[in-house]
Amino acid sequence: MNDRTNIDPTSLPALQDLHKATAGIVFLAAFLLVTAVLPAELGVDPTGVGGWLGLTAMGDLKHAGAAPEDASPGSSAAPSLRTDEFTVTLGPKEGTEVKAVMRAGDQMVYSWTSDQGEVFFDFHGEPKGAAANVFTSFEKGRAGSAQGEFEAPFEGVHGWYWQNVGREPVTVHLKVTGVYSKISRLH
Repeated sequence: MNDRTNIDPTSLPALQDLHKATAGIVFLAAFLLVTAVLPAELGVDPTGVGGWLGLTAMGDLKHAGAAPEDASPGSSAAPSLRTDEFTVTLGPKEGTEVKAVMRAGDQMVYSWTSDQGEVFFDFHGEPKGAAANVFTSFEKGRAGSAQGEFEAPFEGVHGWYWQNVGREPVTVHLKVTGVYSKISRLH
């Protein structure tokens, strides 16, 4: 048996129509390349449309090798410079931690103050992947404030533990500026 379907040549598109369709597709591809792909991939925006759509910023990040602020440590992309502030209130004998996720060599400048005098503090770091009880203290003691510059000696979390040693609530205010992927209060 032969199930061939006969095609009527008059029902096929004319060669001229195929050329027009092909030219239209090529034009559309070129338009998308210039207005979307180049801005998003390379940060190149000859028309300005990529900036209007927010695509140029993506391309700039890719081209510069930078990552969004929530990049995880160990990724090949670098976190960007950021500033964060925290205010924590601690009841008597209560403690809390604020820690930043940093790669080895990342840096930050910090200052913290207590509104009610001295608190116990421990500025320390925990290497990525280490057991829960493995940490390195960089500075600890009792103080009402501290400030300084810090460069992470290893990849992991770095930050502060504060404990209220008094009988009244105490508020600690922290300001950090530096290169880290995220910072948060742990408990």
